[in-house]
Amino acid sequence: MPELKLRTIADEDDYESFMSAAYTVFLQDVQKDEIDLTRKFTDLDRMFGFHDGTRWASTGGAFAKEVVLPGGVITPVAAVTAITVSPSHRRRGLLTAMMRYQLDDIRARGTEAIAMLYASEALIYGRFGYGMASADALLSGQVRDLGFRPDVDLGDGSVTETDAETLLACAPAIHDRAIAQLPGQMPRSRPWWDTWIHDSDERRKETGRIRFALHHEADGTASGYAIYRPKAQWGDGGQPTSEIHLQEVRATNHRAYARICRYLLDIDLIRSVKYHGAAVDEPLRYLVANQRALQCAVGDGIYVRLVDVARALTLRSYATPIDVVLDVTDEFCPWNTGRFRLRGAPDGAECEITTAPADIAISARDLGAIYLGGVNLAALAGAGLAVELSAGSLQRTAIAFDWPVAPSVPDDF
Repeated sequence: MPELKLRTIADEDDYESFMSAAYTVFLQDVQKDEIDLTRKFTDLDRMFGFHDGTRWASTGGAFAKEVVLPGGVITPVAAVTAITVSPSHRRRGLLTAMMRYQLDDIRARGTEAIAMLYASEALIYGRFGYGMASADALLSGQVRDLGFRPDVDLGDGSVTETDAETLLACAPAIHDRAIAQLPGQMPRSRPWWDTWIHDSDERRKETGRIRFALHHEADGTASGYAIYRPKAQWGDGGQPTSEIHLQEVRATNHRAYARICRYLLDIDLIRSVKYHGAAVDEPLRYLVANQRALQCAVGDGIYVRLVDVARALTLRSYATPIDVVLDVTDEFCPWNTGRFRLRGAPDGAECEITTAPADIAISARDLGAIYLGGVNLAALAGAGLAVELSAGSLQRTAIAFDWPVAPSVPDDF
């Protein structure tokens, strides 16, 4: 068998073969148009894998992104992507070697204290210190049952369907305002927007052609948008059974959000709705009069890895004042193992290595899980995954790490 070499991408042709290898392992047809779009925000020196001189045996990489943390701080994050190992090279330690290489590289760059990823298989990444930190909700229901509460204020604005060019003139500013206090969300550059609204033939076959809607206030100001895909279907006897797939609904105020949701649910011939990637506390869930009619299926979302524990803990805010010593164990990144004194509050935090007695013992994986405020520390302790070492410290720390807004999943990457 040819010798394998761990290396980064060399050039544009190398990039195409790299991405093609990743698509193949994910059981997808190679999408040349998508590869061309993602190239615009890909740093080739962050894409790597094992190569045998002829083809890629494994792939891995990270995009240089930013993420919103509890408190509204936006910080750089390594958005880990394209982690694959060819079926012909499994169980040879390639994945472990790649994760070792990548985390060392992120640390050496010094830009990002946090790494995040979507896990294709939930069992894989815990041993590398990634903890499941946010949930991914799928909302679904029959539109006839999704009338709003009578006290919902739809405002005096209006919603119209629009084209991609008009959407892109307004939506980025709306998006940035809307996500300013939503942990887990990521700002988008223009190339990311182009990918987010790309309408490939494969996507059309699955969920219909992409469409856009804009909400304008009575004075003409754009204050909300929706990206969605109506899928036309017809049942027995020619009865419409069409469904609408919501990709994103954002607004700068609650009236605009309610109005645009009502518009989407009232589109002619639509009988059911699916909202992919919604937040577990998506406002639409509370607008409908019959909350049971809007089903919410929850799965795992983003996994978080603290590459630099002390720096990561200083970046976010905390719901209540906290002064706690955490005894952190990190087998895969031993530089994080130790005691850290965290002093935090709603207006910021500081964290330093200490020799003081520890209040709570926790692994780096589970510290990543609670980092965005969506997983409760006390729940982990109840499962034996965190240990209270000083009386009362667990409850105080759990309350401080929690956040009023549940973290939600950003764009796919």
